Amino acid sequence: MTARRPPRTRTRPTTTPTTGGSSNPATNRAADRAFQRALHGQVDALAVAVTLAPADAAVVDRRDERDKEAIRRRVAAAWVYLSCIAAWAEDHHLVEPLLRRSTGTHPAGPARTPASGAVWLGRAFGQLAVHPATQWLMHPAYQPMLWAGTPSPSACHALIDWWASDAPTLAYQAAAAEPVSITGWPIGDLLPVLYPDKRTGNALVQTPYFVADLLLDETLLPAADTFRDEPLLRVVDPACGTGHVLIRAVDYLWQWYTTGRLTARAVAGRTPVTGGTVYPPAEAARRILAGVDGVELDPLTAAVARLRLTVYIAHLMAQAGVIAAPLRLADIPPTVTPRIAVGDALLLGKVSRTEYTRLHPHLADLPGAAFPLDDFRWPDGPVCVLLPPGTGR
Repeated sequence: MTARRPPRTRTRPTTTPTTGGSSNPATNRAADRAFQRALHGQVDALAVAVTLAPADAAVVDRRDERDKEAIRRRVAAAWVYLSCIAAWAEDHHLVEPLLRRSTGTHPAGPARTPASGAVWLGRAFGQLAVHPATQWLMHPAYQPMLWAGTPSPSACHALIDWWASDAPTLAYQAAAAEPVSITGWPIGDLLPVLYPDKRTGNALVQTPYFVADLLLDETLLPAADTFRDEPLLRVVDPACGTGHVLIRAVDYLWQWYTTGRLTARAVAGRTPVTGGTVYPPAEAARRILAGVDGVELDPLTAAVARLRLTVYIAHLMAQAGVIAAPLRLADIPPTVTPRIAVGDALLLGKVSRTEYTRLHPHLADLPGAAFPLDDFRWPDGPVCVLLPPGTGR
């Protein structure tokens, strides 16, 4: 299968970042090598200005300089990555523009200066945690490196200056069947760029959209054809990563529930499935939330998937007039909370809590893991489309 790749563009935008414009609206900036290099440059700049938290400093004192530098770089990467999420949210008008604002003051605080850069960055991060499904992005158990050290205020100020003036927008309208940026595709793709250990340690390799579509063409379409009279189709991804496959599944299910028709995207010539029950948009969203499940071993990766599905499902609801538009993260109803569990899908429900704790001590009592461990089972439903572990990145 051959996929049409988006063209490479220069990193510096030709339009003002705060407008959400782009010189090439079909470009996923996360795939731009120049943009990736610029992000790594921001990590380098922050890393030299990181002061480690006291508990971590005591550990670092017993390590050599190379270890200290590596820890500071991981802290810097955590701060830069969360700034990517904040910029993406601002570009889609989900939150107030703080990183994309070159001048001015925050309504409840002082003007941004080199002395207040860390405060502004902290406020930008805090806006991401206002929804029950997104609060985990800043939780120490999900983002330990974010709390392991702090860049200097002037370094934070310089990072914000970069987002406000030189960094490209993360909002774009994709061409043809490619995923649009409100799906969170760029922030999903940027996670392994800034956290290479997610790729090497957790096998986080992002699934191209056309591969996700192929998987769904070969699983969800036959399921809809077989169970068209059932009230619910269920999709389970036991290794969901940042949610690429689940996001595409939401698109398929939205079409199915709102039109009664399901069209293949990757398999040319496949006959569409028709004859499904048509539901009002509010009920379609409820059924999607009740039927889409994911499990991810890495807490931060799961937190990103939760954010993406929350925003995209709410976006579809806003477009249909179910909730108010323009969409704001703080105004998304708390009931729009996707079921993304943090855990080992190969062990959940198969071993005792004691054994699970021994194998995954950092997950055994993780807040917001979403599912009990002792009696774990998939929710009841008429059909389950099970995507093999490793395909749902």
